[in-house]
Amino acid sequence: MTFQPPPPPPPAPPPPGGGYGPPPASGGGGSFDPKSVNNLDWGIIAAGALAFIFSFVSYYSYKVDFGGIASATGHWNAWHGFFGWFAMLAAVVGSALVAISLFAPQVNLPVPARLACLGAYALATLCVILALFVVPSPGGYDGPGLDKGHGFGYWASLVIILAGLVLSLMRAQQTGTKLPGPLDKMPKIGS
Repeated sequence: MTFQPPPPPPPAPPPPGGGYGPPPASGGGGSFDPKSVNNLDWGIIAAGALAFIFSFVSYYSYKVDFGGIASATGHWNAWHGFFGWFAMLAAVVGSALVAISLFAPQVNLPVPARLACLGAYALATLCVILALFVVPSPGGYDGPGLDKGHGFGYWASLVIILAGLVLSLMRAQQTGTKLPGPLDKMPKIGS
């Protein structure tokens, strides 16, 4: 009698449906290529990250002069005034929506990501401009000798959020996103 190996096991059944996204690509490893992401999308994502970082830098500045005898200076970050932190939050949300649409396309958002990003950056722009005029008072003091202003973090945030607004408008136009009202009739910028 000769030895015969046992028969091979039957093939494994396919996995059941209803998983969390598409099955992994065959061939091992991920298939994400950073070069496939549009440069404007990278710019939008970077604008949100930079707005977050600069919210911790000197946003509001103060100087109190005590009749020429003494003076004191101080700085607050964006988290001490509503419009500062809310502008940063809106910018981060706008950038996150673009990142979700790029890196997790299986997630269905209730609104188009490009339109929501443009709206978030428009709101962030409005808030950062309002922060130019509404400066919180340190400790509630708003008396004589107080000079309120803005620090480097504010001006950097203003430039970054304006850049994010322009980039999100350009990318929405490039992708053919239907814009609301007169924005849809606007000529395309930067093709």
